[in-house]
Amino acid sequence: MTIERDEYLRQLTMRAKEGTLPQSEVKEIARTISEGRAGPDIYRLLYAVARAGGPAYESVIADYLIHPEAPEVSALAVQVLTGHWRVGAKYGKQILELLGSPEWDLSSDAFMAAVSGAGEILHDGFDAELLRALLHLAEEGRGECADDLMQRIAVEAIARALGASHAESMKPPEGVRRVEWSRGLLRAAHDRLHAATRRR
Repeated sequence: MTIERDEYLRQLTMRAKEGTLPQSEVKEIARTISEGRAGPDIYRLLYAVARAGGPAYESVIADYLIHPEAPEVSALAVQVLTGHWRVGAKYGKQILELLGSPEWDLSSDAFMAAVSGAGEILHDGFDAELLRALLHLAEEGRGECADDLMQRIAVEAIARALGASHAESMKPPEGVRRVEWSRGLLRAAHDRLHAATRRR
C-alpha cells in the first residue's frame, strides 16, 4: 500500500467518525465495495460507509457477514448490524453459522462478535435457536483450552438476552459471586426456552 493510500484511508476513517464525510463520497465508496473493488482496504471502507452512511447501507454491510477472506470484516458487519443498527434479527442464520466457529475464523474475531451479537438480537426479541446456541457455548464451551473467556462472554450475552443493560451484563451485582450469578442466568435462560416450547 502506498503512503498516500494509507493516509487517505486514515483521513477517511477520521472524517467518518467526525461526521464530515459527504454523502456523495459515502455513495461512491459503497459502489466501490458493491462492485468488489475494495481489495485489502475493505475493512476501513466498510467502516466508513457504516459510520457515515448509516442504515441506508444495510445491504452493503450485510453482504460481508460471512467473509472468510478477512474474519475481522465479518466481525465488523456483525457489530454494526446487531449492536449499532439493531437489525440483527434478520440475519439469525448467518449469526448461527458464525457461532459454529467456522474454520476460516482462525482468530475467533467473527465468532466473538457473533456471541455478543446474539445477545443483542435476543435483547430485542426471542429466538430459540440463538438462545440454545448461547446456552450450549456457556455450558459446554468449544472444547478448547481458552474456553473460560469464551464461556464468560457467552454468559454475559445471555445476561443481555434476558434484559440486562450493557453495564449490568458485564458483571454480577454487588455482593454476588460470579459463579452464582452465572448459574442463575443459565437457569433463567433454560426456563425461558421451556416456556417458549410449551407455548407452541
